[in-house]
Amino acid sequence: MKGKSLVSGLLLGLLILSLISFQPSFAYSPHGGVKNIIILVGDGMGLGHVEITKLVYGHLNMENFPVTGFELTDSLSGEVTDSAAAGTAISTGAKTYNGMISVTNITGKIVNLTTLLEVAQELGKSTGLVTTTRITHATPAVFASHVPDRDMEGEIAKQLIMHKVNVLLGGGREKFDEKNLELAKKQGYKVVFTKEELEKVEGDYVLGLFAESHIPYVLDRKPDDVGLLEMAKKAISILEKNPSGFFLMVEGGRIDHAAHGNDVASVVAETKEFDDVVRYVLEYAKKRGDTLVIVLADHETGGLAIGLTYGNAIDEDAIRKIKASTLRMAKEVKAGSSVKEVLKRYAGFVPTEEEVKYIENALHSTNKYALSNAVADVINRRIGVGFTSYEHTGVPVPLLAYGPGAENFRGFLHHVDTARLVAKLMLFGRRNIPVTISSVSSVKGDITGDYRVDEKDAYVTLMMFLGEKVDNEIEKRVDIDNNGMVDLNDVMLILQEA
Repeated sequence: MKGKSLVSGLLLGLLILSLISFQPSFAYSPHGGVKNIIILVGDGMGLGHVEITKLVYGHLNMENFPVTGFELTDSLSGEVTDSAAAGTAISTGAKTYNGMISVTNITGKIVNLTTLLEVAQELGKSTGLVTTTRITHATPAVFASHVPDRDMEGEIAKQLIMHKVNVLLGGGREKFDEKNLELAKKQGYKVVFTKEELEKVEGDYVLGLFAESHIPYVLDRKPDDVGLLEMAKKAISILEKNPSGFFLMVEGGRIDHAAHGNDVASVVAETKEFDDVVRYVLEYAKKRGDTLVIVLADHETGGLAIGLTYGNAIDEDAIRKIKASTLRMAKEVKAGSSVKEVLKRYAGFVPTEEEVKYIENALHSTNKYALSNAVADVINRRIGVGFTSYEHTGVPVPLLAYGPGAENFRGFLHHVDTARLVAKLMLFGRRNIPVTISSVSSVKGDITGDYRVDEKDAYVTLMMFLGEKVDNEIEKRVDIDNNGMVDLNDVMLILQEA
């Protein structure tokens, strides 16, 4: 579902509003708020993806976190979310429908939802988004754009620039036309396209576009391709110069794509690269003491099963020997190379005649992924790994935390809970403010009933009402912008009065 049926007739007005650049104007000074926030998102990364990577490579850096939990992922569309709705929940603390980017639908009205990145900008922090997908893809998009349909990537590109996110690094050159690139330069961005340019670039605003679409899979990369760790290191080196701190999201975006294709070797390689970034960020945070690190996934993809699948024990050595993605293998078969030659070269085994026939039959399918799926199926049967789906599933995903306030993230949470807690730590630090709700006052913003609008009102609004559609008198009192939704913007507006 892309949400188009929910928003017809309202799109033009939203687009006009979304072109207005974000202008921080916040005066509130948080008391002991966490200085730096780094959110690491393994897109599509479930417990199975982590476990198979551990079996192949041994101890993972993700195992070193002192605080662990589980993240629930359902959206307003149901138990199975997409990255747009899941990312919106992570970035705003509010649920929305699949396909929507930091907006929601309230009885036919599309409402923008303020994001954690926007809050960080209001607090004077530098901000960054890094991904191995297109930078306009759903997960990075939800932090600094607002559109009703995730496929509006040209508009998302424009909004990322107008939001003045300090560092934007990923793929997606094809989504930035010359007009948007010129706009970026006028907004002060240094625009880079190569690994060498990334290494050399300096400045407060950097836009890096290192592939026409997504950055190639780890298994398919060439020496001059940019990797996730390089981008993360560069982003931190730029953002950490701000004395007010920074907010950074880093996404291992192609874990999801590999799982969609049931490509176990690429799942492992992408997850391992993500774990390398986890190591670097965790070491960085340990040296500083002022940086909160959150590791999570937006959802699980593929229903990855580990064990005696198809009657075979898992062959970790066979996974390590695979040298290309199943998409690359399928591409070479489609171009005329023999199935036997391709699988011997890249997968390390010679297929049986029955396996060859199974793969060749997929050449005649109208499904563009049938051939790569067939290659994956043959490999998986030999390796002892299985997938239950080519799509997302609704199971809980890992949640890890380190740094000031990490103790808040234990147990079962939903994405919206995690967003609320991150906002709390940025705005109020590790304090828990005792408050009561009163019906005495009718003053807008005064939910405690003491005839003052202050940080206590903001705190209880954040912790008890964030993400709620307004349907009672108390919620109306804290819906400061009167848009029918209690979101982070209302919390910030209350704090402006404090």
